[in-house]
Amino acid sequence: MENKCLWLFGLSGAGKTTLATALAEKLPTPKVKILDGDVLRQGINKNLGFSEEDRFESVRRAAEIARLFIEEGYWVIVALITPLEAMRQSSRQILGEHYIEIFVNTPLEICEQRDPKGLYAKAATNEIRNFTGKTAPFENPAITDIVIFTENNTVEACCEQILGFLG
Repeated sequence: MENKCLWLFGLSGAGKTTLATALAEKLPTPKVKILDGDVLRQGINKNLGFSEEDRFESVRRAAEIARLFIEEGYWVIVALITPLEAMRQSSRQILGEHYIEIFVNTPLEICEQRDPKGLYAKAATNEIRNFTGKTAPFENPAITDIVIFTENNTVEACCEQILGFLG
């Protein structure tokens, strides 16, 4: 099977990182790289804020890094909010036929309940501004390759759905 980039996107707390970690163990290759938005923000994207321009640049950098890993024979799993359709289209252009878009569709209320990093709580007190899904937009996709519902499905079931799509 040809290597791909599995681009997991959705709201904070949707389960992107959890799915990425589980998928990495299930893919039929030892050459898998996870690019997680939180990790990228600690390093290569450390100089970026949360303006729309900075978010576009963050997504562009992730797509370019993914492309480099793909060229070296890796499967890449990107776990990144990627809130706007234009950002996802840009990633698709950069990655071409290797790009598989996976919408981790979890209702905002569930993400707020999970709030694993306390970000929704900080957004509620204006400690964080431009927070996706609250004070910054998140565009649900009109068309995407796979939609995963994490609210009532196990991580295992979600992984099986993705692996089934891959064949």
